[in-house]
Amino acid sequence: MSTERFSMAGHETKRLLVSSSSLPSNDVARKMRRSSIFLLTLISVVGWSEISKAQEAVSTTSGSSAGTSTTAPSSATSTTDLSTGTTSSPTAVSTAPSATSSVQGGPGGVGVFSPTPVQIYVGLSGGYDDNVNTNLGAKQGSGFTGGNIILDYTFGDPRLQLVVNAGAGGVYYLEHVTGQNYDIDLKGALGITYKSSPRLTLGSTILVEYLTEPNFDNPGGLNSRSGNYLYTTDQFFFNYVWSRRFSTKTSYTLEAYQYEDEAIGLFSDRSAHTFGNEFQLQMVPTTKLVAEYRYAIVNYQHDGDVIIPAQFNFFGMQIAPAVRLQNNSTTQFVLLGIDHTFNPRFSGSIRGGAEFRSYDSGGDSTSPYFEGTLNYVVGKRTTVNWNARYGIEEPGVTGSQSRTTFRTGIHGKFDLTSRVSTALDLYYSHDQYHAFTTAFTPIPPFSEDSFDAGLSLHYAITPLIGVQVGYHYTDIISDLAGREYSRNRVSGGVSLKF
Repeated sequence: MSTERFSMAGHETKRLLVSSSSLPSNDVARKMRRSSIFLLTLISVVGWSEISKAQEAVSTTSGSSAGTSTTAPSSATSTTDLSTGTTSSPTAVSTAPSATSSVQGGPGGVGVFSPTPVQIYVGLSGGYDDNVNTNLGAKQGSGFTGGNIILDYTFGDPRLQLVVNAGAGGVYYLEHVTGQNYDIDLKGALGITYKSSPRLTLGSTILVEYLTEPNFDNPGGLNSRSGNYLYTTDQFFFNYVWSRRFSTKTSYTLEAYQYEDEAIGLFSDRSAHTFGNEFQLQMVPTTKLVAEYRYAIVNYQHDGDVIIPAQFNFFGMQIAPAVRLQNNSTTQFVLLGIDHTFNPRFSGSIRGGAEFRSYDSGGDSTSPYFEGTLNYVVGKRTTVNWNARYGIEEPGVTGSQSRTTFRTGIHGKFDLTSRVSTALDLYYSHDQYHAFTTAFTPIPPFSEDSFDAGLSLHYAITPLIGVQVGYHYTDIISDLAGREYSRNRVSGGVSLKF
């Protein structure tokens, strides 16, 4: 799993069954239509960026991520609350249900030496959600009201860089809806790097979230509302420079999910421990070649428990055995990659290779693996971050042992004027779910596409007070009809900065 997803100032450290071949023709047309909308949206983002670039003089921006190595490019640096429309400072922990929560050290050009190390952001908002419980059938819509408060602290000197974010938010739905009629959004993040000596650098990135809404940027997470859950991803690393051109980076990463709903937690509660080592060769000042090995251990809290009871006929004879959770595994990654700085405003990182997974219950799986990220400061008003990942992920579905997933995301921030700014987030993933490796498979393989997008517009009345509006759209297309849904969310509110 790719787990490390943080970027620091001046240093970035990161589910009726229908087979896909028998879908009715109108479903195929619907898929093609939605795919076309997605492609057109991506083209629009790129075009908008290029127009902005042509309209202004491009200047070099300090504090960019140029030359920074990362092993977790699957995290976009979004800081816009897409559910409430609140646009917070780039240094804040996002309270968006589908936006990344990242540790950041400030906007481009500010860095860790910001005049004010402590900042507080407050947002109040209201709006309407047309499908609160992410249902396929009759949707339950409701107006909502919500708010959040975010504290950000940034510190830096030549040896120590520290970023601390803490956020608390919530949403209350005004209409009675089935199940939970509120959202919880609590987040805390810590990023620290310490240059112990000219050769040795130590660091850690920690993210803890307690959420209700799904987060489409987290690998292995569920794509619909499934109650409150705890998610954490924590990395500890040390980088040692052996010579002018050769260095190594050794890391340990913990990633875990814990759901309050016992029915969901039965097949989703787990932890993953990943040990990695990079061998880095600095070819030229702007290019670094990387060879990397990772070893991951995935432990399910309820592995071995019965997740589907045995089936009996009218005469009491067993017609299908009980299905037990058999998802504990170990995975080895063998990767090659490159970290490259195209110019002071444009940098990227790519890793590619293979992963070899072995399940404790028996059975092996092999898949190509790829991850990449690009960070581009188009000009003084526009920044774009892109990430992608392909590989084996945990399924989070009863009766499925794993899924092969391609996921990608784009976050763009556009300052139209000194007072008006916009933010756009696009996430897309394609999942191919695999059955158990045992003779009896309760659920055959199936595929699923997830599309999540958010757009917000913020107007600064004064440097400390602003207003904003936002729109958020989610669409899930699945071979299993019971897992499909679409959702629209509009909002507006006010933001305060202290």
